[in-house]
Amino acid sequence: MDSYVKVVTVSQANQRPRHLVVGPGQVLVIGRAQASDIHVESREVSARHAELSLVPPGKESHSDATPPGQLFLRDCSTNGTGFKVTGNSGQWKPLRDGEGEALASPLQVLVPLNCKAKELAVVLTIRVVGDSLPDAYDDRTKAGRWRYHRKLGEGALGIVYRATDTTGKLRSDVAIKMSKVAPGAKKSSKMRNAYILHREAQWSIQRLHNPARPQYNSAYASLFVQYFEDHTGFWANRGVGFDEERAIFEAASFSWDRFEPASPLPHIPYVAMDLVPGKTLHNAMGWGQEPAESTLLAASEKLAIAQQSTEALQYLEAFGLVHRDFRTTNIMLTARGKAACIRIIDLGHTIAASEEQKRNRSAVVRCSWKESKGRNFDWAPIEVKDKARNLNFLFPVHSFDVYSLGVFLLQLESGSIQVARKTVTAFSAVGNSPENTSEATLREALGLQEFFLRRMLGEATTRPHPTEVIQALLAARLKQEDASLRLLEKLQPIQVPVALQPPLVGGVCIRQLARSRSRSPVVTTPCRPKTCWHTPD
Repeated sequence: MDSYVKVVTVSQANQRPRHLVVGPGQVLVIGRAQASDIHVESREVSARHAELSLVPPGKESHSDATPPGQLFLRDCSTNGTGFKVTGNSGQWKPLRDGEGEALASPLQVLVPLNCKAKELAVVLTIRVVGDSLPDAYDDRTKAGRWRYHRKLGEGALGIVYRATDTTGKLRSDVAIKMSKVAPGAKKSSKMRNAYILHREAQWSIQRLHNPARPQYNSAYASLFVQYFEDHTGFWANRGVGFDEERAIFEAASFSWDRFEPASPLPHIPYVAMDLVPGKTLHNAMGWGQEPAESTLLAASEKLAIAQQSTEALQYLEAFGLVHRDFRTTNIMLTARGKAACIRIIDLGHTIAASEEQKRNRSAVVRCSWKESKGRNFDWAPIEVKDKARNLNFLFPVHSFDVYSLGVFLLQLESGSIQVARKTVTAFSAVGNSPENTSEATLREALGLQEFFLRRMLGEATTRPHPTEVIQALLAARLKQEDASLRLLEKLQPIQVPVALQPPLVGGVCIRQLARSRSRSPVVTTPCRPKTCWHTPD
């Protein structure tokens, strides 16, 4: 398959979309002929009515991982072809007598344009799913493994798509994350990004989701997205373990410019992982491009999210790992209400904590935390932002991520990135004390008091362990539940005792009547009133 291709879907009426792969020089034929790539059953349509091809990509730059070639539609009929952008209610633009035009996706194509009976005309909806998607399935040739559906997201190092495994090996839909590099990037940059994606997958496969590891905990592992397959290439000789492999590629002296892999790397390195439902907390809170949740997060939901987040970081710490990218964009909110649940979806910046890694200048270890206008790394602690200190993290292992957690809890409490940012700034100000903290900042978050939050955001050596944070959150939850119980008691109606006299039957107490029917002699002593509780009007 060509290195640069587009995966498109073509659908008509209520039929299932056909997935087609088109590359440079390839032509998809639209027509009535049975051999057509896009078959249209209408006598008004020509045997070869139109052609869909790919404009060769230009040299201009583009933000995606692949060049920006466009679809090209050419009319080959005698009665014309119409087109318009999907959703546009305007008139069809005509193509006649071999005319062609480069088009943007999604679009609609009308065949034929000129038709005596309108009901015989057919509208095709054509949508570009993605560019250069690895091992893409083609309905014509039945080649390829993954039937791609849509793009889920994009980050600095990868692009994620939803896909179906046509082989049936992975039965549910999965997320395919492909390595992302800038157009025209050097081979060394491509290999470096591919290795980072490989390491990310292996943290899941060999550590977090590996039942053979002594630290494995199925409940905690479920808080992280699971990686199923690693298709980034072969990085070390057979028999070399993951730790030994990392020692090679993470060494500060390792040169990616001089590295030649034993076998060629895939053109588009990728990994297959669990498809996580829901939306990121960033979007759920209304800070992203997607619509926010229609209802705000309740206090109980926030506490559940906070506890699960802390448990996830505790699990990482048990493996000696530092996440370094714990923030709302990497946390999925998968359920609401009493079942509120989150999943961590990115391990791209995760490294193993060791003394050598603290100041390692390796390109696959070092992150740039340089901030600028409109570019803030709120989750990164101050020690790694200090360029003079040349730090990737500081011990104890949990210090970096607990700082990130502290920022996250402030954001969760306030519902505002700006308020959380101001609070962190106020806490870190030299000589600042709780007494002179600005009213614009928070004094507590999810029941955690200011002194505890200051510890989480303070010196690395004094930041609390995740276990201590969990205990503090649990105490806050119990306090919240106790307060709710006391409130309910106050709202209960006042109850006073009322004496109830047993009813009479013919002047005889029911209790006496019951006794008279027994073998025992009738007791004539008067019945004592029974006391019960009655709510007054």
